[in-house]
Amino acid sequence: MLQSYMKNFFYKFTLIVFIFFHNSAHAQDYPLVFSQLGTPLFKASQSFESLAQIKVFSKDKKKIKKFLSNSKLLFKQGLLLDEKSNQKEIKRYLINLRKLQKQYDDIQKLYKQKLYKSIHEKSTEEFYSLVQVPLSFIRFDARLKENVVNFYNDHKLKSIPYLNHLSKDLALDIASYAYLDKMFQIHQEKQKVEVLENLDNFTPRAQLEKPVRVISVKSKGGFDIYLENNTYSDVTIKLQATNIVNIQASVSLPYIQSYPARSRTKVLHFTRIKANKSSRFQMQYSSILGKLNPNYNDNYLYALPYARGSSYTLTQGFNGKQTHKGRSAYALDFQMPIGSAVHAMRDGVVIAVESKHTEHGFSPEFASKANHIIIAHDDGSMAMYGHLNTDGVRVSLGDRVYKHQHIAYSGNTGYSSGPHLHVHISTLQSFSKGASSVPFKFKCKRGRIDSPIPKLQYMAI
Repeated sequence: MLQSYMKNFFYKFTLIVFIFFHNSAHAQDYPLVFSQLGTPLFKASQSFESLAQIKVFSKDKKKIKKFLSNSKLLFKQGLLLDEKSNQKEIKRYLINLRKLQKQYDDIQKLYKQKLYKSIHEKSTEEFYSLVQVPLSFIRFDARLKENVVNFYNDHKLKSIPYLNHLSKDLALDIASYAYLDKMFQIHQEKQKVEVLENLDNFTPRAQLEKPVRVISVKSKGGFDIYLENNTYSDVTIKLQATNIVNIQASVSLPYIQSYPARSRTKVLHFTRIKANKSSRFQMQYSSILGKLNPNYNDNYLYALPYARGSSYTLTQGFNGKQTHKGRSAYALDFQMPIGSAVHAMRDGVVIAVESKHTEHGFSPEFASKANHIIIAHDDGSMAMYGHLNTDGVRVSLGDRVYKHQHIAYSGNTGYSSGPHLHVHISTLQSFSKGASSVPFKFKCKRGRIDSPIPKLQYMAI
């Protein structure tokens, strides 16, 4: 009896010790010094090993094997450095890690070129051999992803789970683009230029049906074109002219430029080429919130979007699998009960608010039904706080808000599967593509956070 008891005890003790050491080893799977730069390189090794086996990469085996060998070597060195903490050796190690990153980038570039070539030449054999070893970067390259999904759907020889998932991923991208476009659009569609005999006094009025107006006024020898920006934000416009007869523009057309908030600005002048002949032109314009290519301060430390001392769980981080893709890749979702206080992450001016929506759902038709606040910052970036409660906005258009200020209550409106707060920082990097989210850092009780980890709680300070 005692022998049987001791045997069971020893078995359970051994199992507990094994689990403890297994979990400890798993926690140390990657060297600390490897950090964010090295971990994805090491994770890529398995995919690259498979890549070396396919026919399309037969001429590139040496390059792949060199990467795999260097990756294993640096991984072992990293574990030793964690124990030594020698700053000079760590610096030398990071230089070698960057060299490994270059090899990694070269292999990814090769893969991308071969994939595009197979699509362009409609080589289903090469295409399917490549996508059998999918590299993770495809998900984050919007143009490549769209091409891969379209080719797969047009030449589906067999069902591949990864590509089926990528197709759904692309559909979510499109929904998220619609969501972002709705947030930052004033009136993206083409508008006709208004013709006036004389300029009146300009008094900004943000609630106009057309908050951005382009007007044409007759002047000596031609026409002056003015932009009136009634909004509390910089705006970027695109001017186009057609049916031009006997007219010369002072700038090249189409013309894209940004203009300050609540201002009237002379944009360009049309000159009659021959004074004794009739002239005509037709102009259209599109406009979008934000300054094109602003000087974004990517080192700024944001506050968390809730009250100091409170903690919430991050449910989706940067490049999240559900909805943080494409132009909204650098977004954060915090699980919050409806009615939780939302606070400003940075000083700025309120440039857009919406609080009337009541609906929510996890399908594209709800993409434009999220209550939200957009706050413009001094460096031209914009913070978006989304899925707010119905009538849950505590600020108004044009208000100057300050970091940590209580600005709204969280909710569950729009493209949402449950109560949470969505935040991201955007800049306008392309007029045609619209505003895109950018990486940002925040400070909390844990310290400075560059890459937030889902399922962790972060306490605001």
